[in-house]
Amino acid sequence: MRNTIYCLFALIFLNNLGATNIDESNFLDFLTDKEFLSAEFSQTTFKDGQNRQIKGEIKANRKGMFKVVYQEPLNEIISSDGIQLYRLDKEIEQLDVSQIDTTLSESPIGIFSSKKEELEQLFEVTECTISKQQVICSIEPKVEESFLKRVTLQLNNDELRSLSYVDTFEQKVILDFTYISWDEMPDSEFLLEIPEGIDVVKH
Repeated sequence: MRNTIYCLFALIFLNNLGATNIDESNFLDFLTDKEFLSAEFSQTTFKDGQNRQIKGEIKANRKGMFKVVYQEPLNEIISSDGIQLYRLDKEIEQLDVSQIDTTLSESPIGIFSSKKEELEQLFEVTECTISKQQVICSIEPKVEESFLKRVTLQLNNDELRSLSYVDTFEQKVILDFTYISWDEMPDSEFLLEIPEGIDVVKH
């Protein structure tokens, strides 16, 4: 379950600054300015010369709440109310429920569900480069035990285009984003509807 969570993306909270004004000193401000996010994504994972593609959608807020819906073939939903983590596997008809732990803050999903102060404790901005209308910024964890090794975000003409990262298993993950919205959402958007007949397993 942990690997599935870490294969989520990160770093897609934008503010009203122009992308060409971003640098290492203000990138975390740029990321944490927006309180809400919803987007669709296409995720490609590369490992040992092979790749796997999957599509899905994400909703998140800075209160630690999020909901990620993976389409076929994974067909899973991962969500949190800020206190507990829920993973619904429709194929095996099982819902796993566990308490949120500190490792989630160090993952991509933690980057856009955490406050600025938390991000500053966990990550450092290592590089921001600008080429015409393209901006690429990278962050790295401050702790050696982190699952992530490096995360890179690309913006074109002030719009988010892609996010890539490499983990400690030497997997490279690239995410392409579409239909991004920063509009406010009610907490009900993050609730998980449990189908009838699902087994609930608490950890």
